[in-house]
Amino acid sequence: MTENKISIKKSDNLSHQDHKNIFKLLKTIKTNPSLFPYELDIEKNKINFVKMNKTHYRKSFFILAPGKGPGHLKSDFSFSLNFSDIKNIFKDMHYENKSAIIYNHGFCCGTLLSRLLEESFDVLSLKEPPLINTLKHHLDNNDNAEDIKNTVFCLHNRIFSNRQRVLWKPSDYAFDLIKHTELLSIPSVYLYSPLREYIASCSKEKRTEWIKNRADYKKILNHFNLSEDDIDITKTANQAMLYWCYFAKKFNYFSSKANNIIALNSETLLDNHKIIYRLGKHLKLNKRFNFFKHRNIDKLLNTYSKTDDYQFNKEIRSDLIKKIIQNNKKDIIEAELVAEEILGINIKGFKFENEIF
Repeated sequence: MTENKISIKKSDNLSHQDHKNIFKLLKTIKTNPSLFPYELDIEKNKINFVKMNKTHYRKSFFILAPGKGPGHLKSDFSFSLNFSDIKNIFKDMHYENKSAIIYNHGFCCGTLLSRLLEESFDVLSLKEPPLINTLKHHLDNNDNAEDIKNTVFCLHNRIFSNRQRVLWKPSDYAFDLIKHTELLSIPSVYLYSPLREYIASCSKEKRTEWIKNRADYKKILNHFNLSEDDIDITKTANQAMLYWCYFAKKFNYFSSKANNIIALNSETLLDNHKIIYRLGKHLKLNKRFNFFKHRNIDKLLNTYSKTDDYQFNKEIRSDLIKKIIQNNKKDIIEAELVAEEILGINIKGFKFENEIF
């Protein structure tokens, strides 16, 4: 690859040496994750990258825009390229899996799980990578997008060493990609919370707007052969219940076809964090030596895992959820009864058939 074949569209005051480093790294972009894509505009043919090392990946609790605050993407610098140039690089590359996935419905300790796995296994952890969401949206509206799908998947399947695996923790929005990742036999786990707990989590301040706008509930009702006469979709409890049931039904469908994806209840994780060793085996992760593992895990279990900036643990979380449940008990019970009808289950003590304990 020569410099006149690819042009940098935009950069943030890069030096001449930075430009040289970019073109050097582009030569190994198929296998080397040092250039990470954090934004993609397919219509404008623009893809944004940052230069990252192992430490940057580890400190990026969420892969948002580059920045210095909690949750922002840590990196050396950013720049833009034509997406068509990147597609051209990957066009003849066959996806050979080096990844594992944590699917989740949100508010279920997904960030905690990914960080616990980081302490014991050799993983390159991608927490809510934006291009996975972009791909999901694009595939929802476009049939012929194999080149884009292959490029995005390959970009998220690069490792620093042969023992390492990439751990995707996409947002809940990307769950429908399961039909594509299952075809590639990517080992996966579906992390979920008990329905009552999930409804309570969605009923917290500000989250009511999140769940209200998270899905097309009329479409989900139709998916379950229900009508708006059957259920009031303006209630937060019903919105959360329908969203939870949609995930549950989709998981049941795919897990019944293969043992590639299993479920994990967040209560199981919080009651016994050592479950990650069994989970790591399912996800085909390789263990790593970590002298500070026990100290770091203890900190993770007692600190808010998304930012590390205040105390938070299983007991505090449980007390908060119990109070919300008590304040919304009537709506929650009604929603649970509907969920039992939709899924044909007894919601109390519910577990999936293909679940890890």
